[in-house]
Amino acid sequence: MVRTLGAGFHLGSWRRYIIAVALGLFAAGFLYASFDEVSAIAPWRPTLPTIATFPSAPLAKACDGIQSAPANKNSAATNADPNAPIPNIVHYIWLLADPTKFSLSFKVFISVYSSHLFLHPDRIYFHTDVSKELWETSKQSGDLWTKRILNIPGVTPKFIENPRVTSKGQEIDTFGAKSDFIRADALGEYGGMYLDVDAIPLRDVAPLRNAGFANVVGGAVVLRTKYSGFVNTGVWLSRPHSNLVEIFGRAMDAFYNGVWAISVDILTDLSFRLHAIPGEVLIMHPKAFAPTSFEVEDQERLFRPHPGSAGANGAITGVKTESLGTTCEDALAWLAEREQHHLPGRPHTEGWEMDFSATYVLHAFDDDADRVRGWDGKITLQYVLAQQSNYARAVYPAVKHAIDEGIITKEETV
Repeated sequence: MVRTLGAGFHLGSWRRYIIAVALGLFAAGFLYASFDEVSAIAPWRPTLPTIATFPSAPLAKACDGIQSAPANKNSAATNADPNAPIPNIVHYIWLLADPTKFSLSFKVFISVYSSHLFLHPDRIYFHTDVSKELWETSKQSGDLWTKRILNIPGVTPKFIENPRVTSKGQEIDTFGAKSDFIRADALGEYGGMYLDVDAIPLRDVAPLRNAGFANVVGGAVVLRTKYSGFVNTGVWLSRPHSNLVEIFGRAMDAFYNGVWAISVDILTDLSFRLHAIPGEVLIMHPKAFAPTSFEVEDQERLFRPHPGSAGANGAITGVKTESLGTTCEDALAWLAEREQHHLPGRPHTEGWEMDFSATYVLHAFDDDADRVRGWDGKITLQYVLAQQSNYARAVYPAVKHAIDEGIITKEETV
């Protein structure tokens, strides 16, 4: 007798189908959670960039003159003490897509104002291809956030040519690549601290500038092991004409081939190579400059609003250094309180709240912000004031200071 499908189910075969489906789903979930390569190629995974492989390139004359003195033999860089602090100068880069339009956003204001507030820099340079006339016009009568940024004390234009080609004829065709070349020139000439415009200082970096190193860079937090081990290029402190800066500039000119993020490979390799030279490179823990990664899951963790949550209570974000204490008793009390956070109810923190107490600069990658659930992807004043995301709570102190100082009006906060 031929058994029908219905009869099979009736006789108990349906149990085997359910077990098989359950095992299949379990296996798929296990592979998804456990193996980078499998999860990366699975059709439900977001597309992620691939770190470039360091290419080969001709090196003839690439390092000519790298040990020679700067052209101006009376410059501060030439006569500086090799153990001098890294200069307290901040560098940003802004290149125009349209030479007639110059507009800076609230997101940029947060970074620049935080630099002004927490770093107390001698100068905040904008290395830009904006014309002098457009800069002055925007400073006086530009849109709201552009005008506010350009009038922050210390903000100074450094008018530059937009780099378009390497010495060997390779076209430099993306903003990221152009920025790599410009930051090497800026740090080589002035020294100081380079910041991407989405990197927000949360505290003074004076201890790092005075640590006795010619360069300070940091690792980057990643969620997948294949992205681990790289240096974050969006935050970089250097003395003028340091070995790392000079060699990085030459290496970019020699090796750049148009591949995405080749600068990450170059800066990483050189940082670890020169780390062996005493006092040349200090490589910080990833939490120092990039406590979240560029991956979508981390962007969601950083930016996703949590409606109904109260404002930051200061237990984790916004911790003041002087309140932590330095004695053994202080440390034990802090550990005891921290352990309480893991108990049901979490009395001092919310389950999604991140700890930025070890972070000097929050490099807030937001390339996939429009994919964050429950958010429109826009960093606005109201979004920050609500303090319902990790990003908002981290940057709130600087924004609140700008409100208290009258730079942001009370009317804008309602």
